[in-house]
Amino acid sequence: MRLSLPIRAQAVIGVVLLLLSGVVVVQGVDARHTTGATRLAGPSSVAFMQVVAHPDDDLYFIDPDLVQAVRSGAPVSTVYVTAGEANGRNGARGQPRVPVDYPAYIAARHAGLRRAYAQMATGDPNAAWTRGVLPAKDGPVESDTLAERPNVRLVFLNTGNWRGPGGTMQRLMGLWEGGVGRLRTRPALGSPVSGSVSYTRAALIAQLDELMRRFHPSVIRTLDPDPERGTDSKGFEHRIDHPDHTATALMTREAARRYQKQVSGPVVTEYYRGYYNRHWPANLGPKAFEEKMSFIRTYGWADKGRFPCRDPGGCGDLQTGNSGDRNGWPQSTHPRYPGSTRWMQPQADGRLVAFAVVSDRVMRWEQDRPGGGWRPGVPMPDPGFVSDLDVARLPDGRLAVFGLRVLRTTALTRPRYRIMYARQDRPDGPFGDWLDLGNPAGSTVVREHDAGSPVTAVDGAGRIAVFSRNAGQGVSVRYQNADQTFGPWTDLGGKRVQDGLTAGTDASGRIEVFGAAIPAWAKWRWNRPPGTPGLWHWRQPAPGRPLEGPGAWMPTKVGVAGPLTMARDGQGRLSLVARQVGGPGTLVFRQQAPDGAWPHRPETLPGPGGFGPVGAVGSAEAVAPAEAAGPTGAAGRAEGAGRAGATGGGLLLVGRDASGGVGASAGGVRWQSAPGLFMHAPATVVDGRGRAVTAVLDPLGRLQVTRPYTPSGSGADAARWQWQTVGARVPGER
Repeated sequence: MRLSLPIRAQAVIGVVLLLLSGVVVVQGVDARHTTGATRLAGPSSVAFMQVVAHPDDDLYFIDPDLVQAVRSGAPVSTVYVTAGEANGRNGARGQPRVPVDYPAYIAARHAGLRRAYAQMATGDPNAAWTRGVLPAKDGPVESDTLAERPNVRLVFLNTGNWRGPGGTMQRLMGLWEGGVGRLRTRPALGSPVSGSVSYTRAALIAQLDELMRRFHPSVIRTLDPDPERGTDSKGFEHRIDHPDHTATALMTREAARRYQKQVSGPVVTEYYRGYYNRHWPANLGPKAFEEKMSFIRTYGWADKGRFPCRDPGGCGDLQTGNSGDRNGWPQSTHPRYPGSTRWMQPQADGRLVAFAVVSDRVMRWEQDRPGGGWRPGVPMPDPGFVSDLDVARLPDGRLAVFGLRVLRTTALTRPRYRIMYARQDRPDGPFGDWLDLGNPAGSTVVREHDAGSPVTAVDGAGRIAVFSRNAGQGVSVRYQNADQTFGPWTDLGGKRVQDGLTAGTDASGRIEVFGAAIPAWAKWRWNRPPGTPGLWHWRQPAPGRPLEGPGAWMPTKVGVAGPLTMARDGQGRLSLVARQVGGPGTLVFRQQAPDGAWPHRPETLPGPGGFGPVGAVGSAEAVAPAEAAGPTGAAGRAEGAGRAGATGGGLLLVGRDASGGVGASAGGVRWQSAPGLFMHAPATVVDGRGRAVTAVLDPLGRLQVTRPYTPSGSGADAARWQWQTVGARVPGER
């Protein structure tokens, strides 16, 4: 309930109280910054930057990656592009209607964010902040820093929604598409930036670029530039996400491209799903979900009345309040381009090669000899790659790498989306040029954006099959011909399939394909996925023959959350590995015999927490490395393999854990975590010496490799993880 004083009087009194209490100090921020005229060194140290549309997008869609970044101690800057003024009423649902006051409501949302970030960084949501003005070429912005952790910063651009000529609403998407020439800002009540700024599209992109050059992020995170497609109650097809989210992501992607050209160090860019979180299976465990909700409740001022609020507009967003999970958004965190765990593979001579998207390009690292050290990363030609990568190993030992590339055209707002691949000219040789596999959408440009991350398999006839989720939320495939060209895209069917497919080849050389999915027959509720999420499955009739649609819906006894991973054990059986919906467990579906049937009830094993695909490799050496604690030598390896085979099918499981590090488990018996903070999903393979090797991408865009430490007894010993860090050369570096 608001005070009875007029709002403007509240503002004056509130600002005086703030200044007297020392909770918020208003000051100018050093205006010195580097312009785009000279190339910048770095980023040489880890720094995170989130660019989101509205106050709270980061809490809903990027966390828990956000809180992991804050707790790492690295600099964290979050930029909010819009004011998020909504209807201007900071009132709780079911309570008496409050007057419209846009500046006050904007200020309340900002205050809620400061409290949420203070809680993440210090544990005290009421920790002090310093509010200041950040001068910039395209207009000053408010920049708030946490007093106890001044490397935690919130930046507010505050673009607003305005009625234009004829009463049409002018929004951020109109600015991106060109229908709106300029968009003015709405300053928050009590903000040190009192005047309004007017942005063109070019100016707003330049502002984001300047902020990137100022803060030197090594990791840039934003929202979904290509949201999911759905149908409303009247049958009209549209994107199911807020257009502000999409416009922000598109402008951030363009600004990041410019920034990456101006710095000599690698930059990792990540994109996150928005509103569609509520339609896909919940992939956060109870502990991660509850912590995420604690920050959303703090932002929503759910603790109103339990402390003296000194912010003039209020101390949080009462429209969110204590019910921030009613919309179904916080139950999951879904990267837009999930990729796979197969971005590292052995070459014909046993040397490992790893690939990752860094600074808009595909970076390639390789060992100098089998089991040896690693050479610095080398960028492959041509920019524009956005997805994690999938690497196929051909029968003659050559490798082929596949990824999704966004090609700029003469029209900034109409990029083309293409699945590309490059393969070695000969075993252990160099890679040729990127070749264009097009897109499952064919010539329908508007549906190109829906292409999923490519996933591949090679059948017993030596033919590559490339799979991608398509605009209909089914699966499409393109096959390699005998002359090394590829045939057309073919729709295999499937419904409500989640991106993050997996494909493998069984002992008879037949390809098997799986995708996690929502039951096609169930009605969708607006805020929850229906039914028990299961699997869509395709099986090749014989090597060399095409897979046949429409595939088979495979209900499962336990809810499955993608992305998925497939591996073959030492007996030739395939295993499918997934995360458990709403729980911390890892699910393993194992063929009952080589080429045999798949069970509908998986083994449910302990999990590492976190989200993303869990990688798997199968061999006795892999599941019980000689360095592990406990019995050593051949007898120890046999004992370890026996223990793993009893529960996990003889697999070494490796995945990103609840802290953002890497966890490994011999057969799912016990997870051992490696400290640190890594990007995307780890890759694990067996090298030329029969040893399991795990690789990750760190927040500086470097490769880190290790032999997983999987202790067989009690007592974790994180020091056993011996990481080798391998840098990368980027274009323009000397």
